Amino acid sequence: MRQTFVAATRPLWALLAAVGAAFVVSSIAYSLSAPIYSFIDFGDRTTPLWSAMAIGAFAGAAVARAAGGPLGVVAFAAYLAAGATITVGGEAFYERAIQGSSFYFIAVSAGQLAAWRLPSAFAVVAGSLAGPQFARPDRGTNAFLEAAGAYSLASLLLVFVGGPIDPRLAPYNVFGPPATHVALVAAQAIVAGVVLAWRGRSPLRPLALGGGFALVGLVSVMPNDFTTLVGAIRFNWTEYWPRSLMLVPPATALTVVAVAALARRQGIHAATA
Repeated sequence: MRQTFVAATRPLWALLAAVGAAFVVSSIAYSLSAPIYSFIDFGDRTTPLWSAMAIGAFAGAAVARAAGGPLGVVAFAAYLAAGATITVGGEAFYERAIQGSSFYFIAVSAGQLAAWRLPSAFAVVAGSLAGPQFARPDRGTNAFLEAAGAYSLASLLLVFVGGPIDPRLAPYNVFGPPATHVALVAAQAIVAGVVLAWRGRSPLRPLALGGGFALVGLVSVMPNDFTTLVGAIRFNWTEYWPRSLMLVPPATALTVVAVAALARRQGIHAATA
């Protein structure tokens, strides 16, 4: 018997669920592969990052096809293309701006970044073909994936701090004082909690939701913090204390569950799928 767990829904919600699936899967893949790859080439973050993003693109495309049909895949592909345009275009603009200057150093060129998008493109095609295998026959909601997608996209608030950014990379690009990170995590968790209350059809189960969003919070900080932690253990572990790894997961879980419960008490609920 095949496993079917993605409900058909409206295109925008299908896209949000696809973004959530891609975010969670690629974050887990990046978190696990980056520390291992650091033993091969400590300075190379590009290879594990974009390899993980391709795995996430497969998961996102599969969910997009299962939840939104071909139109869902087109919307998800457009989302990826928009991010690629921002990243590759920004790098190309930077390269052109510094040509002829005394300081001309490029870690990864625009051409290389464009080439790294090819695995994601192939993954979208493969995911769209696999998607129907995971589709439920009935219409409904995919509340957890949709809330995870909202959590990921809420990180685009960073555009007000650092300018346009690839939405797939935004959750991992939190720089600045701790107050900025705290405010961003709070905003992400609040948005996710509201979406969860709005789209959820079953009674809230605090332990299950808390565990799920503790994982979401964990994978949002693991790609950078876990790799840094592994590097610190290799050299001098006493110099690094992974506060984000310890604080973000429980804070995310508590905030999402609290906001979702409050929203449900206020009667926030979607009328249709």
